[in-house]
Amino acid sequence: MRLVSLAAAWVLGVLLAAAPAGAAPQLHRCDLGAARALRCGHVVVPLRRADPGLGATRIGFALRPRSDRRQPSLGTIFAVDGGPGYASTAAEYVRSVGAALAPLLRRRDLVFFDERGTGASGAIDCPDLQRATMQEYIAIGQCAEKLGPAYAAYTTAEAARDMDAVRAALGRGRILLYGDSYGTLLGQAYAARFPQRLRGLILDSPYPADDPYYRTLYPAGLRALDLACRRAPGCSGDASRRFARVVRRFHSIRRSTDPLLRFLLEAGTLAPRSYLSLEAADRRYLRGDPRRLDRLLAPGPLGHGKPRDISYGLEIAVECNDYPLLWDPAAPFAGRLRQLGASVRALPAGAFAPFGRAEYVLSAAAHLTNCLAWPAPPPGGLEAPVPAGWRAPRGFPTLILAGELDDVTSVTEARQVKARFPRSSLYVVPNRGHVSSLYFPFRSPAVGRIRAFVRRN
Repeated sequence: MRLVSLAAAWVLGVLLAAAPAGAAPQLHRCDLGAARALRCGHVVVPLRRADPGLGATRIGFALRPRSDRRQPSLGTIFAVDGGPGYASTAAEYVRSVGAALAPLLRRRDLVFFDERGTGASGAIDCPDLQRATMQEYIAIGQCAEKLGPAYAAYTTAEAARDMDAVRAALGRGRILLYGDSYGTLLGQAYAARFPQRLRGLILDSPYPADDPYYRTLYPAGLRALDLACRRAPGCSGDASRRFARVVRRFHSIRRSTDPLLRFLLEAGTLAPRSYLSLEAADRRYLRGDPRRLDRLLAPGPLGHGKPRDISYGLEIAVECNDYPLLWDPAAPFAGRLRQLGASVRALPAGAFAPFGRAEYVLSAAAHLTNCLAWPAPPPGGLEAPVPAGWRAPRGFPTLILAGELDDVTSVTEARQVKARFPRSSLYVVPNRGHVSSLYFPFRSPAVGRIRAFVRRN
């Protein structure tokens, strides 16, 4: 172990010597599938700042320079995608953010920041986990073994410091920061550590990451199902009750409800169309025609795509290191199982009705038990993304956006995040779901709010 530590320290020294403190990063032209070429580069940072012996890692980014260089700059916007695990330098994200912010970029630079473990920042690739070629809990344990002591380096707090290292290396002062989905948690973590570096903060579909059950999401899905039906021509009656009848029918024939729950909990992404598809399939199923529902619930391709675009290993690492769990992460495996059982029994009997408590919590769709085989935190523990009880200073404004029909993150969660930011405004995007500004950058009313906020700040 001592030899490994010395070798890692030597590698860290070599990398840091290659990028001396204060040196501007070398930028090169890169084609990321956008309408115009960008300038890509990287900085070198410690892999884990509390354990320098682990060595260093590269943090990649892409810069879209402002188009008008004759007039003074109006500032720099940093953009970070969600997941966790999505690369901000992936072509689809670059195009979507570019479209949403297009009128603002004549005199503003835009930086796409790849969180450590994603994209150009050393994307984690655990093949069996990424490709879903074995049982997930086994693949997660193998991924942790592959990472070794570095498993503890993949946290939101470290990523926030990485982002500030990129900002400093580029010579930027105060920045506007846009984060979507998990990127909003990274945005909150950055604000908690570097509030003086922010001109403004945009949190698009945020969540506080403080409830191990994520209890607001399932009710948000049922409510959105009802709202989507109520507003659609030709849809009538109580859509959530029909959904409950389908669940009970699945129970009666001993059919797995996991695909049904998964579809509902992901429906907020393409709302309202996704909810209406589910409602129509439920209606036909209850009339004796299962074909449409079967097609809707049929499994898609295995795996999670290319790790360069979406690293599922990074998603698991961040979730297991940062998110609240239903057990003590320092407990041995047998103790974790006992505590998980106690957590399930502590819920009210009808907490996720008509799904049973264990049926919901232990389902793959709810995504609450992935970390059972993840290593315990290192001695001294890990920093929380946002310190308990933290409230933002009033030195910068914050815009919070939440889709009315979102159940990937919920409006309730957005209101909880708003309480952390005294100088903030919340816009509930009508009849839209998760991060509609990026899925529908030419149609979502959220885009106008984002542009107005940037112009003011």
